[in-house]
Amino acid sequence: MSESHEGPRLDSPSRASGWRRWPRSLWLAMALGVLVSLPSLGVGLLLDDLLHRLMISGQLREYGDWGPLTLYEFAGTAKTPPAGLRESGLIPWWTPDELSVRFFRPLTSALLVLDTWLIGDAALPAHLHSLAWFLGVVTVIGWLHRRLLPAPQAAVATVAYAIAAAHLMPVAWLAARHPLISGLLGLLALAAHLRFREDRWKPGRILAPLLVVAALTGGEPALGAVALIGAYELFGHREGWRRSALHLVPYAVIMAAYLAFYVARGYGAHGSAAYLDPMAEPGAFIVTLAQRVLILLGELVVATPSDAVAPFPAMHQRFAAWGALVTVAALLVLRALWPRLSERERHTLRWLLPGGVAAAIPGAAGVIGGRVLLTPLLAGSALAAVLLVRSWTSAREPGRTALSRWGLRAVAAVLVLGHFVSGPLFRMVAGVGLGLIAEAQWTVARAAPRCEGTLVVVVASDPAIATYVPAVMLLEGRAPRRYRLLSAAPHDHELERTSPTGFDLVVRTDARRPGFWEQVYRDTPPPPGTEVRLEGLHVTVKESTEAGPMRVHFDFGRPLESPDLCFVTWSNAGLRSVLLPSPGGSLPILYSPGPMGL
Repeated sequence: MSESHEGPRLDSPSRASGWRRWPRSLWLAMALGVLVSLPSLGVGLLLDDLLHRLMISGQLREYGDWGPLTLYEFAGTAKTPPAGLRESGLIPWWTPDELSVRFFRPLTSALLVLDTWLIGDAALPAHLHSLAWFLGVVTVIGWLHRRLLPAPQAAVATVAYAIAAAHLMPVAWLAARHPLISGLLGLLALAAHLRFREDRWKPGRILAPLLVVAALTGGEPALGAVALIGAYELFGHREGWRRSALHLVPYAVIMAAYLAFYVARGYGAHGSAAYLDPMAEPGAFIVTLAQRVLILLGELVVATPSDAVAPFPAMHQRFAAWGALVTVAALLVLRALWPRLSERERHTLRWLLPGGVAAAIPGAAGVIGGRVLLTPLLAGSALAAVLLVRSWTSAREPGRTALSRWGLRAVAAVLVLGHFVSGPLFRMVAGVGLGLIAEAQWTVARAAPRCEGTLVVVVASDPAIATYVPAVMLLEGRAPRRYRLLSAAPHDHELERTSPTGFDLVVRTDARRPGFWEQVYRDTPPPPGTEVRLEGLHVTVKESTEAGPMRVHFDFGRPLESPDLCFVTWSNAGLRSVLLPSPGGSLPILYSPGPMGL
């Protein structure tokens, strides 16, 4: 079949040219990928890794029961009711009974359990396991780039992909391994589909859909691979819509079955402001989803790390505007360079760019960050490579004005700075930072005042302290009988003692903003009058705004000076004991950011 109908064939002269040079660029990409990953390999058990260890060990069985295939079903099943987890203290008092955070990732869950069975709690071997998946991804990406682009652009694109800041969390955070597993299998499905369609490789017809099914058991990032396959059929093949639709039927059937299963079994996140629920408020969902997609596009186009802004909702609008600006600028530059692109580059970008945008949409519905870009980055790195190479070579063409020449060089410089300097540097520095966060969890837990009764953390806005320090205490066998977090608001507070058994906790600010942990565990702040009863604690919300509670009353049902009550707060890089005032008195508690900067 001719190239005009099916795109370049594997054995075409354009692809064969320079083939012996290709392995060098692949090895270079893998070597540089390992180099920028080295700081991430030193990260210990981080955040949800601790919860996964508790789930696997059965130490939370009194409050929830997880199997080897359900580590990502955090809350919301009959075996993991929010009420029980709320009583345990690992999720806070403001968590509603309706909260559900469940993800279908049985393959990834099973591999995490296998790690623990084989190597125990040692983090380094588990990180090396993740690194092996990452190198597998880079290998497949290199093959795809070499197939879709001329050799120089393919080499640049593969190196850019391997050192991208977006891979920080999948390599550094064991709980975020699912994009690597799901992404590798999904990209293999895309590769098999391309071989079937362009090379008439018959096994690809069956293998590609089977790989998609396998990828879906690894996690939701597989949806991105399906989006790329769909974009290829719709925009990359010129056989007519009818034949393209016919080749999409197996994937449509798989997706329909998957989504029906996902919805029927209650998977996804509901009742959390950190995750978008399309059924809650469709209008707000569309607006917020578009904003998050634009943030992710900023990372795809010029490698602006979305992980740096994900925990700070107040910054999302600005970074969305930045994402829109650089995307429009990139498309304008691409349009200007379009006549200088080879037919092969044009053919690839016609379907790969819309496919990359579509692949980024599913990840934007969750807590955004580079980990959701593993599949879309195939398109992002290809675009960056084409723009970089073509801008640089076009700037050297005779007859260009000085302004045009400098403009094209500026485009190349921006792409080099983002994809090859600041992005990899962020990945390495942030890898060191994640290691410090992981270490801080253990240090704070070991240095916390001992408590044989109920440990009451009055204020801790940082998740590393609010939830994961207690998890460390459980793992180390020095946990209190109960744990209670009273506030995660990122503001100064005032503790007003109202009686021998209780006090009001007041947020002192004229510009209340929601804390990250407040949003994760609830979609809307608890309204005034809300009451929550836990073992040994009665909570009453007295004042609240759209951003969160402002005044909450806590009654412990016994004198606050009882020896089984231990009051601490996060201050000066540690959990410090709080000396409560007498009834009628008050105590200021100043806001102190935690290890995550929250």
